[in-house]
Order: sequence, then structure tokens, then C-alpha cells
Amino acid sequence: MIYKSMKLGEMLLAEGVLSDEQLNTALDKQKNSNRKLGEILITEGYVTEKELLEFLSRQLSIPYLNLNTVEIDNSLAELLPETIARVHVVVPLEKADSTLTVAVSDPLDFVTIRNIESLTKCNINVVIAEKTKIENRIDKLYSYHKASTAAQELSRFSIAHEEEKTAAEQDSDEPIVRFINNMFENAILNNASDIHIEPLADSLRIRFRIDGHLSLYMETNADITPSVVSRLKIIGNMNIAEKRLPQDGRISYTVNNRTVDLRISVLPCVFGEKIVIRVTNNQSFNYKKENLGFSKENLDKFDKLIKNPHGIILVTGATGSGKTTTLYTALNEIKRDDINIVTIENPVEMLIEGITQVEINPKAGLTFAAALRSILRQDPDVIMVGEIRDEETAKIAVSAAITGHLVFSTLHTYDAPSTIVRLIDMGIAPYMVSSAVSGIVSQKLLRTICTQCKSAYTATPAELDVLGFETDRQVTLYKGLGCPRCNYTGNRGRTAICEVMQMTPALRDAVHFLDNLEGIEKAAIDDGMVTLSQNAMEKVLSGEISFNEMMTVLASPI
Repeated sequence: MIYKSMKLGEMLLAEGVLSDEQLNTALDKQKNSNRKLGEILITEGYVTEKELLEFLSRQLSIPYLNLNTVEIDNSLAELLPETIARVHVVVPLEKADSTLTVAVSDPLDFVTIRNIESLTKCNINVVIAEKTKIENRIDKLYSYHKASTAAQELSRFSIAHEEEKTAAEQDSDEPIVRFINNMFENAILNNASDIHIEPLADSLRIRFRIDGHLSLYMETNADITPSVVSRLKIIGNMNIAEKRLPQDGRISYTVNNRTVDLRISVLPCVFGEKIVIRVTNNQSFNYKKENLGFSKENLDKFDKLIKNPHGIILVTGATGSGKTTTLYTALNEIKRDDINIVTIENPVEMLIEGITQVEINPKAGLTFAAALRSILRQDPDVIMVGEIRDEETAKIAVSAAITGHLVFSTLHTYDAPSTIVRLIDMGIAPYMVSSAVSGIVSQKLLRTICTQCKSAYTATPAELDVLGFETDRQVTLYKGLGCPRCNYTGNRGRTAICEVMQMTPALRDAVHFLDNLEGIEKAAIDDGMVTLSQNAMEKVLSGEISFNEMMTVLASPI
């Protein structure tokens, strides 16, 4: 590639993108800083990053590339040192014969490009990409490479005395420490909610749960398993000598100024001990109800529910369906200086400023029921119980709601109507349920279609039949074709489908007199409840989720 000296400001001025005054202002600011002119122009709002990159792409005849659409071979991390990649914001993309393609945010940095050419002994082909996207790909590329390298080192060297070391004795340069740290970093960078570390007969498999689905992160030699388990037990303050009983631990970990809470669960199994690590954000919570993914109709109902002065509001669904996020959002919406809000949780997952949060400790006798009884003597206006697990907790919560408190809690049930039946099965009289419960929100999380590879198609007769249309009707649906950004799944991110059941007079009568699921469900639908299935269909038709995603999550599509 042939380069010639060019000045960015002169190019932008000649093309009429900048005025003389804007250029002079930017140059003055550059004199007193170590920043590049392009960064200053973007910060001052004279141009956007995309406008600047597209301009440079046209002027220099260098292609602009969306890095979300590119898959990078992990072996390229060995070709270009990480320090150079990070300092100069450049990431290798592809190597073909003696030509290396790299993405840069500043194509006018000819010195860096020549240095990379000399270092790699390759002809350099340059493409332009956004700085933030390059930095993101650098994080993922080198983090995985370091974890893979550490795993190989662990396999080569004896680790017989690893279990005898304390956390302080394990140096940060040791392979096991680097392996665990890079696994954490990869999980956080990929927005994983859980890390599964599974010993198999001949290997150790590590998977990340991303957007509700497990995906393979790494499968490596089985001989590193004892070292991995011991290291996690050490940092989680568990007994490394105990291999026969389940154990739990907890640590905090920080990556790129982002601190997460890691809850570690160890379970003995056939080939050793399986470890599952839940990844949660332990920073202050500041989520808005508009971001929950509820439809406008359901959001209006939810807003009315949380403004009730008393009664029980239950959020139901399976593990990992976003119940805690919905509860925290409700509390964040209603908190004021003139009300006392207290929560009982196991554990406290996120911090909410201005709210008293209590973490239960069953070993010390602080159960949900015991904590709830004590909280009632703390003059609360609003109480949040992390989960109603037994009859005792249910009865105390119902009594608190009837005596003028607003109570939030969760239950593991499939939908809103079945929650009523569950409470009755737990020993709560139907008339108490109908009096205490103000409303129930049942929700599930579905993967949204990847915006990068989203594609429209005409619905098939079978799909039209499920959606309730005539089979000869032309209806446009959407799906993801698969790309590197979504790991070729066609889905990226999640949204909630929900049904909000408000306790109306007609529904209270149904609960009191019918005492059966069919009658309660019919009364709720007659009162205007949008079911989970109906809400899912709405999101399919709006192009937010795919038809296949709806079918895999819902037990019954109609």
C-alpha cells in the first residue's frame, strides 16, 4: 500500500466539512492536549465518528467495515502483540498468504501501520472502523487468547501442590490465575449471566449462558480440572479439601471499571465437581419501567399496580426470567423520602439507594419468615420479599398486605392465574387470597432478533395458522440469518413477554367462589388480561422476536 502525507484538517476544510473557525478552534484545543484532531472534532460535535470515517473512506479509497459482521480467527492474537493493538487501537482481522488485514480508527497514522508491517513481516491491508468497536474486538480477541494460552500451560506443567496454596500465595502471573481471570473477563465482555464449568470423562467444558442459552466458550484438557476447582474455591472462601458436599461462595470482580458479583456454586458429580457461577451487576440500580420491554397496555397496568397503597403484587416466572429486575424497577419507581421501603433477599443482587436491604442467613436462623416478622416491627410502608417459598412466609406476607402494607414478592409459576392456585395450595384461604392480592405479573424472557442480520420473509401457512390468520393471507415476519455479532444464532439481546392480571371485583369473585384454574383464567381474560401467548404473538408481528423463538419458549402457542 502506498501512503502520502495528508493532514486531516486540510482535507475536511477543502471538502467544506469544516469551517475555518471550527478548524482553528479544534487545532487550539489540540495544542493543549495529547488527543488527536479527529477525537476533538467528534467531541466538539463538528462531525460524528461515522461521518468522519465515511469521509476518510471516500477520500483515501479505504473501505469502511462494520466489525459486528466480521468473525476473527483467535490465532491472529499471536501475530500482533496486545500492547500495540491497544495503544494504537488496531485489531487484526484476517491473514491471507502474506497479507494481513487490520482495522484502524485512524487511517492517517502511517507510522503505526508501517511499524505493524515491519513487525508482522506482512503486507498490511487497512480498513476503517469505529474506535469503540475496535476496542471491543481487542478485548474479546486477546482475553480469549490469554485464557487459551494459560490452559495450555496448565496442561504442560505439574500442578500437584496447587491445592495447598492460599489466595495470597498464588501469584497473578501463574497460569491458573490468568486462566480464571480471563474466563471471567470473557464472560463479562460477552454479557453472560452464568458460567458453567463441567468436568467430563476426558475434558473440561466451559460454557457461557448468553441471552438465556448456553454456548461453548472452551473445551480443554481434563487434567487442569483440579486446579480450576481449587482456585475457584480459594477465591470464593470455600473449603478446598471438601469434595463430597455442595458449597457456595461469592466474590466481586472488576473489568474495565465494571464491577460484577460472582456467586459460585460447587456440586459433586461423577467426574469431579461441577461449578456454576452466576454473574450479576452489584452496582447501584437505576432501571426505568419503560425499559422492561412491556407493551404499552401492560405497562399502564403495571404502573397502576405499583401505585396501590397496600396489597400483594407478585411477579412470577421461571428462574432467570427477569423477576428480580422487575421488582427492583417497581421499588425504584415508587421510592420517596416519605415512605419506608425494606427488602428481604437471598442474596441482595443489586443496590438501590435509599432502601433498606436485608440479606437472609438461614444458618444463623435469619430465614425469610423470621426476617419478615422482624421487619414488620420496623415501621415499613413497603416490603419486598425475594421469594415466597413456604406456607409460613406466605401467611405473614398476606397478613401484612391486609393490614395496610404494600408487599412485593415472587413465585415460581408458569402464568398469572396458576399463581392464585399455588397460594391456595400453600394453605392460604381463597377469601384471604382475593382480599390480599392486588395483581400478578407473569413474565418470560425471549431472545430478540439481531438487528445486524435481520431479514423479512412471508409467513408460511403453518405460521399463519398458529398466529390466527387465514392461510392465504400475506403477512411479513422477521428472523435473523446469523452473523458474528449474534454468534450465528440470529438473536441478540432479550425482551420480556408478560401478562398482567389485575385483581378486579369479578376476578375476586372467581377466586373466592370458583377456586379452580380454568375459572380464574377465564375471568382474567374476560377482564382484559393479555396472555403470555398473545403478547408473544404481538412481538412476532412487530418484528421484535422470531416465530421460532416464540414456539421454543411457549408450551402452547395459542
